[in-house]
Amino acid sequence: MKPPSSMQRSEFDSSDEEPIEDEQTPIQISWLPLSRVNCSQFLGLCALPGCKFKDVRRNIQKDTEELKSHGIQDIFVFCTRGELSKYRVPNLLDLYHQYGIITHHHPIPHGGTPDVASCCEIMEELAICLKNNRKTLIHSRLSPTLPV
Repeated sequence: MKPPSSMQRSEFDSSDEEPIEDEQTPIQISWLPLSRVNCSQFLGLCALPGCKFKDVRRNIQKDTEELKSHGIQDIFVFCTRGELSKYRVPNLLDLYHQYGIITHHHPIPHGGTPDVASCCEIMEELAICLKNNRKTLIHSRLSPTLPV
């Protein structure tokens, strides 16, 4: 999928100097059991779908299709819009919507922490998803460090 001409890469972006082919492996999802908190559900964790940063070259369309094929219904996104642009997925939230995936966007700047009210809101939304047996995923900015 080619980006429209208005989204062509900038000649000043050093990460674009060498074209690198998109990663062909399926996006890796780690499933965290929640039995320790008396929940029978699992919570999915994965890297940022479609991310293009440094040596990471994911394909946003393939990654989103893969998430949908796993039955993902809700995704919690903690990246800011600026970070989504930095990692070259500025339209990721719209793409989730097109695929019928409910997006819970709670932007937290990299290295930052949400305030107590935001934490409570996130936890409440997450609890509702899990209580309603919705297949839910959280993705990080780059790669998760949890073992599969």
